[in-house]
Amino acid sequence: MTYRTVPRSPPHRVLQSTRRFNTQPREGSPLLTDSSARRLWDAVLGRLQLQTPKATFDTWLASTSGERLADDTLTVSAPTAFAVAWLEGRMQGLADTTTSSMASRPVNVRFVLQGSIPTQASGAEPVAPAPTHPVNPTLSSLETFDSFVALPENQLAHAAALAIARAPGSAYNPLFVYGGVGLGKTHLLHAIGHHAHNAGLSVEYTTAEEFTNAYLAAMREKRTKAFRNRFWAADVFLLDDVHGFEGKSARILDGLLHTLDALRSRGSQIVLASERPALSIAVEKRLQSRLAAGLQADLDPPGLESRANLLAAFAEAAGVTLSIDVQAFIAERLDANGHVLKGAFTRLLALADLTGRSITPHLARQALAGHFSTRLAPISPDSTLAAVARYYGVPVATLESPRRDREASTARQVAMHLLHTLLGLSAEEIGARLGGRERTTILYGLRRTSERLQDDTATSTAIATIRTALTSNDPPEELSTPA
Repeated sequence: MTYRTVPRSPPHRVLQSTRRFNTQPREGSPLLTDSSARRLWDAVLGRLQLQTPKATFDTWLASTSGERLADDTLTVSAPTAFAVAWLEGRMQGLADTTTSSMASRPVNVRFVLQGSIPTQASGAEPVAPAPTHPVNPTLSSLETFDSFVALPENQLAHAAALAIARAPGSAYNPLFVYGGVGLGKTHLLHAIGHHAHNAGLSVEYTTAEEFTNAYLAAMREKRTKAFRNRFWAADVFLLDDVHGFEGKSARILDGLLHTLDALRSRGSQIVLASERPALSIAVEKRLQSRLAAGLQADLDPPGLESRANLLAAFAEAAGVTLSIDVQAFIAERLDANGHVLKGAFTRLLALADLTGRSITPHLARQALAGHFSTRLAPISPDSTLAAVARYYGVPVATLESPRRDREASTARQVAMHLLHTLLGLSAEEIGARLGGRERTTILYGLRRTSERLQDDTATSTAIATIRTALTSNDPPEELSTPA
């Protein structure tokens, strides 16, 4: 297996334009403005988006930006040196050909590291005015889109967050992200908040507990106007730990309901985060329907390759080299979320610094012995199928059989989803494990399950329950069957 660092991408634009641009420099003006370079490269990206696989575009091209256009050279920046090398090795020919076609003249593309081009001394575009709203002090300066590591397990949530950051209130409103601890929910909320603030919008980030305390204080001290000015007037409202509203009084839930309605009526963007899907949160139906009204996007625990990518990203941010062997050694033995992996990496780095030793698998074993000793047993296809079968009260053989009744099909499609999201199995691998089914059958099952997760309580509850049991190492026989 090859491990690679996933470049951390800044928010990128929606790229659909295929029109050609007149990029001929005027006489006496060999250097075109930065905006001309950006427009040309945006157009090229629109064409490349249609010519390259989605994974390739999202990973390597979406985070690039046109910087300078001088004579016959378009300078394009990429976020990491590794990305620059990859683009030069794999995309140079296609980039040159497409750019020349869009410019209607020969143009070569030169890939450089972002930040390596000095600011233009003259003819530069005006600097955007400073944000007019104060930054919410609860937003972490470290949790931005630049520092978020995009992985297959968080792809939908990350893409949706980028989309609403570009155009708050126009799509996916509300956006509801959910997943276990340490998977990046709060990071995405903070990243959206920073992006909105930089665009001059007012941002309010809060948690369920903080909102509850503020609401009760406003009621008790008769300061409802101040409460509304704070929460109802925000352009972007970020609410974390939504599952924390379970068990709250009707009065508090009414306060949240009125807040969400007020924000929606003024066109504000609402982003919610929870450990569970909206329809699995035990609140009154009216509020539950508000929470589930927009797009729900889950963040799954990182698989083996994604854990290695996270470790590589941590090392890159720290300015150290982490060999492939060390990445694989830790990723294979520490089945954990991003927070735990970051803590393990920090401990390993500290031991290397304090002892003056190189980071090797042997040092990793010494530094992380305590982490490895408490590691959960690995999730396997067999344990996943056993958990699904137990939950639905059917034999494992039913999942692999030709049976096509509703009971068997529902359980089988949930198994497909978990094999794909928890273990990262391909459609072909899942098909082979489920009785030799065709790839198209598996893809259909995955799509149907994703659709049901948006509005079907039974499916979302089943997947959340089975996933929790598997990731917490509960044996399948302890899972409860649905009523």
